Amino acid sequence: MSALVTLFRRELRLALAGGGGPAGPAAFMLAALALVPLGVGPDMEVLRAAAPGVVVFAALLASLQGAERIFADDLTDGTLELYALSKVSLTGLALIKAAAFALGVLWPAPFIGFIAALAYGMDAASAGILAGGLVIAVPGLALGAGFAGSLAAGLSRAGLLIALIAAPLQVPLLIFVAGAGRAALEGTGLAGANLMLAAAWSLAALALAPFGMAAALKGRLE
Repeated sequence: MSALVTLFRRELRLALAGGGGPAGPAAFMLAALALVPLGVGPDMEVLRAAAPGVVVFAALLASLQGAERIFADDLTDGTLELYALSKVSLTGLALIKAAAFALGVLWPAPFIGFIAALAYGMDAASAGILAGGLVIAVPGLALGAGFAGSLAAGLSRAGLLIALIAAPLQVPLLIFVAGAGRAALEGTGLAGANLMLAAAWSLAALALAPFGMAAALKGRLE
């Protein structure tokens, strides 16, 4: 257990420090949210209606922004081989890296989503539900990005491949989150059901993605 805690602390420090930590994805998300009104116009009714989908799409882009570095650096400098020779399983390593990515890189997403939802005209209650949905979605986003990163580690133009792999896995999760925000905005009473579906998707990713990442990493090391 102490080895896992030490490994998590190391990965969290690297996630916070390497490549700017959460600054890059947060700036990417803010930029995407700031540009949308230029395309759809200043009509507040249109912006309010589009807010849940726009916010979750920006969160998707932010989660992909740093995914390439989750495993690529360790594969390049030989650290991944040392991990494979240690007592830590590759499945445990994958889970720890995804957790560090979620806590070190993606944590601003719910806060930015809440502020953006208010700026787009959503009321505080529905914006809070949308932000809560993003909190639920962060583990699933991190695991999806980690799985795509493990498959693309060491390949040229890995960023594009990661987006092609991760986006189809993450979009259904974000549909539930956007659905929760829209249901809260429209008062349909389905916000809770959408949040539960989002939680189920994140839990399914937690149960399956680490094993897929471990298998991909093992293939890279052979």
